[in-house]
Amino acid sequence: MSKLLNKLLGKSSSADIAAAITKAQAELAQAEAAVAAAEEQYEANLLTADKKALRALLDAKTEANIDLDQARARAHRLERDHEAALEAEAESNRQAAYDRAKELTATARKKLGDYEKAAMAIRDVLRAIAEADVAVELANESLPAGAARLEKAEDVRSAPNLYKEVTKEETVELWAAIGQQSVPLEHQHRVRVERVGKRIRSRWSEEDFDEGGWEKGYYSTDNGGTIEAVKRRFIKRTFLPDETGHFAAPLAQKVELPPAIVGGPVFFEPGSYHAAGLLAKLDQPLPPRRVRPERKAEIEYVLAPRETALAS
Repeated sequence: MSKLLNKLLGKSSSADIAAAITKAQAELAQAEAAVAAAEEQYEANLLTADKKALRALLDAKTEANIDLDQARARAHRLERDHEAALEAEAESNRQAAYDRAKELTATARKKLGDYEKAAMAIRDVLRAIAEADVAVELANESLPAGAARLEKAEDVRSAPNLYKEVTKEETVELWAAIGQQSVPLEHQHRVRVERVGKRIRSRWSEEDFDEGGWEKGYYSTDNGGTIEAVKRRFIKRTFLPDETGHFAAPLAQKVELPPAIVGGPVFFEPGSYHAAGLLAKLDQPLPPRRVRPERKAEIEYVLAPRETALAS
């Protein structure tokens, strides 16, 4: 164990030292047991053994106590080293996080230099939309013969309403309850079918089946009852349901491009613009950056510390 301790006194991880502590605690328990056994052996022979034998037992007890003291000292040393290793690792993690934050900040500040270019590129997008909308409004006022009205450029950003669309239609025969023949029974497999002879027309039957024989059904309900059922022809339609669309507000109402730095120009402020007004706004040159005025020195007087004490 002493060799392991000497090795751990160098730079070791908290996990390595924790494993060594577990082993040291086991050795400490063994040393405590050895001391107890040596003391018991010495006490048991006090009245029966001679002095020479007792001195040997006393030496064994002393040796066991020395081993116990060493095991206890090693365990305490490892516990202190474990605390120091945990703190060193925590400090290392803090330093790594600090260094990474500095690195990312430096990178972000370099990227801030790209903001002005990005803002001007977005202004170009807004300008292209405004120019297109002005042209569309003009064209729609006097359409060529047979031409459809043009949509504005940003209309593609919205999702239109979708309406019910039948994709498939077919005729099927299904069982329906007597008295509710307009709706098929939900669980068709519950119908027990019987083939009967020549059909006798009744108030609910129609000319749907062969006069030479027809099928009669009995439907088992959830509560264990039975109702009479008859086959009917239904139109089965497969369809896509209605779906509400989503409107995307114009970019000019949402985009905000603040200055890159204090005193710099506002690249764009959102608002409810019509196409011509937006185009006119974008045609205006951006104002120059406001230069921060140089501070002028001023003078003030305060009592010196000794004078303040005397004044009080």
